[in-house]
Amino acid sequence: MHESNLAPVDFDIDLELHIPASSVPQNFSVVLRNILRNFSFPKIITGSLTLKDLNFTTWCYPNSTGGLQCQCEDQFAWSCGKCDEYGACSNVTSQTCDCIKGFPPDGEFCEPVTNIIPCPPMPNTTTPDPTTTTPMLNTTTPDPTTTTPMPNTTTPDPTTTTPMPNTTTPDPTTTTPMLNTTTPDPTTTTPMLNTTTLIPNTTTPDPTTTKPLPTTAPTPILTNTTILMPNTTTPMTDTTTTRVSSTTRVPTTTTTAMSTTTTTANTTTTITPTTASVTTDQLTINVEFSDTYNNPNSVFFRNVSTAIQAEAQKNKITAQLIKFRSGSTIAEYNVTAATTVIQTLNNGIFDQLAKIYSMISDEPRFLDFKIEGRGFWEDKVIVTCGHPPFDLFGTDWRPEWRRDGNVIVADGVHTISTNNSHSVLSVSQFIRADSGNYECRLIRKKDESFYRQRSNGAFTLKEKPLIRVDPIQKFLNCSGENVPLSCTVNNDYNINFTNANISGKKSISYQYKTDSCTDKEQDTITCQSTTYPEFKETITLTFYKRNLQMCDDKEFGKAVSGSRARIPCANNEEGEKSALCNIKTYTEIRDTCILQPIKELLDQSEVLTATTLPAFLQQLRNVTNGNSAQVVNSPKNIDAVVQILRNVANRTELFNILINENSMKDILITAGVLTTDQARNSWNFLNFLNKNKESISYNISNPDSVSSSLLQSLEIITKHLASFNNSGIDTPSIILNRTIYTNPIIGDFNSSVVIEIPQNEGRNKSITVITFASLNNVLPAREIDNSSIKVIGGRVVLVQSSGQINNISLTFDILNDTLRDPKCVFWNFNLLNGLGGWDDEGCEVVNTNETGTVTCNCNHLTSFSILMSPNSPVSLILDYITYIGVGISMGSLVICLIIEGLIWRKIRTNETSYLRHVSIVNIAVSLLIADIWFIIGAAISDANHKNHSACTATTFFIHLFYLALFFWMFASALLLLYRTTNVFGGGLSKASMLVIGFSLGYGAPLIIATVTIAATAPDNKYIRENVICWLNWDESKALLAFVIPALSIVLINLIILVVVLYKIIRRRVGTTAAQAGEKSVLLVIVKSLAVLTPFFGITWGLGAGLLVHPRDIGINIAFALFNSLQGFFILVFGTLLDGKVRSAISSYVRPSRSGTGSTSAGNSSSSGFGFLRKWRRGRDGYNMTSSASSDLHSASNT
Repeated sequence: MHESNLAPVDFDIDLELHIPASSVPQNFSVVLRNILRNFSFPKIITGSLTLKDLNFTTWCYPNSTGGLQCQCEDQFAWSCGKCDEYGACSNVTSQTCDCIKGFPPDGEFCEPVTNIIPCPPMPNTTTPDPTTTTPMLNTTTPDPTTTTPMPNTTTPDPTTTTPMPNTTTPDPTTTTPMLNTTTPDPTTTTPMLNTTTLIPNTTTPDPTTTKPLPTTAPTPILTNTTILMPNTTTPMTDTTTTRVSSTTRVPTTTTTAMSTTTTTANTTTTITPTTASVTTDQLTINVEFSDTYNNPNSVFFRNVSTAIQAEAQKNKITAQLIKFRSGSTIAEYNVTAATTVIQTLNNGIFDQLAKIYSMISDEPRFLDFKIEGRGFWEDKVIVTCGHPPFDLFGTDWRPEWRRDGNVIVADGVHTISTNNSHSVLSVSQFIRADSGNYECRLIRKKDESFYRQRSNGAFTLKEKPLIRVDPIQKFLNCSGENVPLSCTVNNDYNINFTNANISGKKSISYQYKTDSCTDKEQDTITCQSTTYPEFKETITLTFYKRNLQMCDDKEFGKAVSGSRARIPCANNEEGEKSALCNIKTYTEIRDTCILQPIKELLDQSEVLTATTLPAFLQQLRNVTNGNSAQVVNSPKNIDAVVQILRNVANRTELFNILINENSMKDILITAGVLTTDQARNSWNFLNFLNKNKESISYNISNPDSVSSSLLQSLEIITKHLASFNNSGIDTPSIILNRTIYTNPIIGDFNSSVVIEIPQNEGRNKSITVITFASLNNVLPAREIDNSSIKVIGGRVVLVQSSGQINNISLTFDILNDTLRDPKCVFWNFNLLNGLGGWDDEGCEVVNTNETGTVTCNCNHLTSFSILMSPNSPVSLILDYITYIGVGISMGSLVICLIIEGLIWRKIRTNETSYLRHVSIVNIAVSLLIADIWFIIGAAISDANHKNHSACTATTFFIHLFYLALFFWMFASALLLLYRTTNVFGGGLSKASMLVIGFSLGYGAPLIIATVTIAATAPDNKYIRENVICWLNWDESKALLAFVIPALSIVLINLIILVVVLYKIIRRRVGTTAAQAGEKSVLLVIVKSLAVLTPFFGITWGLGAGLLVHPRDIGINIAFALFNSLQGFFILVFGTLLDGKVRSAISSYVRPSRSGTGSTSAGNSSSSGFGFLRKWRRGRDGYNMTSSASSDLHSASNT
């Protein structure tokens, strides 16, 4: 034995472990990998012996035929020769395979993929690439009973090995070590590499010559020595074959495996130096990224850098932190070491940093989704996550699933299960709200660090095919014409007509020929999905004879009397429209059309949970907002949205779900769309106030309770409102305020509601107030007797508190100052057998302020408002003045028209007199008809249930004939002005003046009234709802179509009156002194004003005062008095004070004494008009020398 100092050498040891399959679990290879990952390398055995690394390369298991199937680990493979010899079982490539159907008897194992040489290989020889050997990380396998080589000395002895420190007895024929090669001596034994065949559980170790290795048996590293092992017994039981690098096999020597021992001849081992490389690795820290972390002086940088360097020193390698970047926070660092050590280093760093921060271990593979069904909404979906690295997580973890960052909570729809290596999420009904980016976290219980696996983008399912055909049903005459048929489907599904060879994607059409239908009564054409034929729709064609009674309508087309016509809905709607043909008219119209996205949300709202609710509400908001016009104009869509909100409230109550701020805002915006003015007509239908309630059906159960259901749903949802940082939520139609009560709460919309709670009641209590801008469009003004004669006069406000409050004060702004008699009310959901209505129990009016506010006190909390009477706000005396005055006026107008009819022939001889009386007659007719419609409108307004169509018609005729009254007064004023200024006659003919008069008198009013109703009635803004039958002001300002023309005419007539008076005064000044003394100028002015003011409608100018001061009692009484008696004034000043009229009347009293009826009338004392006769005498004293002066004189007597 000779001592010799040699350089350190590397050598490989192949280990093989045989274990009965029945004694281990099926995932034994996984368990073994995880065990090996827990070991860190290099591991020092003695001062001169180091285990450097251990790799798991090959594992074999029984196959279905009873043989073995040998699988390579990642980065390893079988040679092409082995693949050909035994047959590849998977992943065949042109060069190699990673699984063969058998176990090579020569003890060969899987080789690193970088060392594989294309076929054919050299017999029994493997030529490795010394620079490309890549050990498998984290796959080392321990050998609990492997014999440790004797360090530093070898004494050839058949039975013993005696260690001799620091000495080596070289054999004269020892092979000289060479880098990555082995040069065997012809007289020496080849090292035992890749050639040991083991028989399990039969090894007999020599207790005097063997020393068990630790649990892990990495590749040993010998320093400064070569070990010769003649006649040494090496126990080789219960080990697993491992490989790190390759050695050169000597083809001329072999090692024989004995049944109990393995005898190794004198060997020479090749020295294989290991080269360290520089790699960049990273770890993810669950901390929001900040650029300040890259500052080397920051605490975060120092903590991470310290952990990296500490673990590097522990593993005797070099590692240095480079930088941080976003993605949570990702730490990048360089490592200078063999690749086999890097995983050990990463695990150590992970565990060290997990003591300070939450760490993330990201799985590169995506989550596994399994769909049970065809991939439609509401199919079952199963998602599998795992397995996490055993060396880092073991089995002591808990699962957490997320969708779009929100934690998924297990409920009746979502279930979460786990085993030692996986977590499974099951969604029994996958709805649209379940769509999104999924993330699984398996969280270590000891420090909250977690393994993370994510989906490959957003996961979603697809809509079912929604097929729409046009027409649904059609009645045809066999005339030989071609009838176009069409079929469409949502998304990109393929569809086809089964009766014809026509198919396509999304949309197809078909020309049906009727020339072959003479022997048919009916034909059906089916359009179906090509992929999913159970989704289909049918077109029914019915053939008729020419002499049948038919209905023909632009919307429903033709149909035979007694049958029902059916037409499709709009492209984005489900359902159909139908109508019954009754002789020649369509009746019993049914409309079941509903927006397809609304219908889908309605179906899915029945399976909502805490997990899906936020996403669902956001979708509801987007759909409602994006289709607001279609939603608010359809009672069916409104009812569907209310049902959705009711389901949301029920599911919230059932699962005790807390509504966060964003979800509540989505709800308020959705509800706000339903309360807008555009939705009023639909709500009137639902509340049985619409004019079309008898003519159309929307297949809605209990439509009159929909409004109450909406409010009740909002009350339930508000109870589950979670706390949030902001004090309120502001939307266009609804405002939510939430606060701990300290001061009066103001519900906005111009501070329209102020809420006060006594300090002892509100102390330390959370108050939630929801103020609605236009809920009066939704809730009917029905009370306990189901009457609707009042209107909602203030905002509707919903109040809730976290505690019991028995006293609350609410101050409402009156929205319409023409209303009176306020009544404090709340919405009672139990009223009228659950229908709901306004109730005043527990509420009372405390104060009505002149500034237009009403203060209420109530002893409970719910939804409050005020009801008010639509009558005039001044006094009941106005009603008496109006109705008595209108009655007198109507009687006077009838008398006026009778008189005009009796004397018409006697006054038509003079052109000016004729035109003047034409104006008077038309003024009287217009005012009489307008007053009649006024009485009808008052009767309709006072009814318990106002007939909408009757009220609309009444308002139109009142508007038309009152405008006709003004325009005829305007025409009369123009006639007077014309005759006053055109002194010498000539000019326009009588026919021209009549055309102008009738065009102004009836043409202009008809145009204005028609345009007004056409512009405002479709939006239900023509009349005042639930108030009086008159033009709307608050929403459409339709009243301006009367106010502007009327006040303009009054102003123009006033100017004409001034001009006429000026002309009269000038002519008075030019008369003789005797005449001037007889008549004073002042008396002329008074007489003219008395006659012309009511005739020109000057008193209507008081309406301007009402616009400025509508509550002024004096203006109201004056306006009602003078204008209700206008017909009486026309009779007196327009007819009875006319001399020619009185003369004509006198002629009917007694025969005329002379040829001049005027003289007879003037001298008669039996006429009974003493005052009038005296006034006429004064007038007759004038000596007018021209026809123009006579006309002016006569006009002044009007």
